Amino acid sequence: MAAATRFLIISDTHGAWPYSLTNPAPKADILLHCGDLTQVGGLASFKRAIEDVKSSDAELKLIIAGNHDLELDEKWVRENMEEGEEDHSKCVTFMRSHKSDGIHYLEEGMHQFFLKNGRQFTVYASPYTLELNGYAFAYGKDEDRFNAGKESVPANVDILMTHGPPLFLANPEYQLDISYDGKHCGCKKLADAVQRTQPRLHCFGHLHEGRGALRVGWTGSENDKNKCASMEKVQDNGTVVEQSMDIANNESLLVNAAMYGPRKAWLVDLAL
Repeated sequence: MAAATRFLIISDTHGAWPYSLTNPAPKADILLHCGDLTQVGGLASFKRAIEDVKSSDAELKLIIAGNHDLELDEKWVRENMEEGEEDHSKCVTFMRSHKSDGIHYLEEGMHQFFLKNGRQFTVYASPYTLELNGYAFAYGKDEDRFNAGKESVPANVDILMTHGPPLFLANPEYQLDISYDGKHCGCKKLADAVQRTQPRLHCFGHLHEGRGALRVGWTGSENDKNKCASMEKVQDNGTVVEQSMDIANNESLLVNAAMYGPRKAWLVDLAL
């Protein structure tokens, strides 16, 4: 078994970073932030969020936007902010300007990274979620951003990093897209992409009440719509070190990393 790479996975901080100088974030090789760094955007809020991310002890810090990070979505700005193009440009330029600190703002698409120890991995990132109350990075229920066209998630991706959760209704163990009223709010088309590509890790947030993690086993052929054979819940103690995540070719780890109550980030060891 290859040596593990440690991931610190968090989402939906909304400007409230859960760590401090006296209570620092756990050390990791890679920090993954799955969006909603701010409550309603704003350059000052993005600056505070980047300082928070910068404070973590990780070689790479990978972040995506969420539906609350308003100015980062050019379409949303164009439709909702009169003369907001300058705000959009300033915020996006700022988010892209921290690579020297190991912070990479990932826009929709495929990305490849190399660690200093020689390990490499690919990430497919998407900030988009099903339309909700007019927030940013929204798509309609009939749109497929993940399996068709230029946005299609490629089959060889190691890590799928989205803001929104998938929807797996066939398995009663799946609760990672549950809303405050107990309804499933995930995206079936995103679940189709997960089934099709079987990434080692799929991390997301958005639905705070759905926080949790599942180890998924796959079976069946490429065209089998019931390839999800098993789901095993991973215990959540606020921060979890899963020391044996040697994910095989027929397994994935799904993590809803939204902050919820006292729950902070997930700490996951994964062999790359």
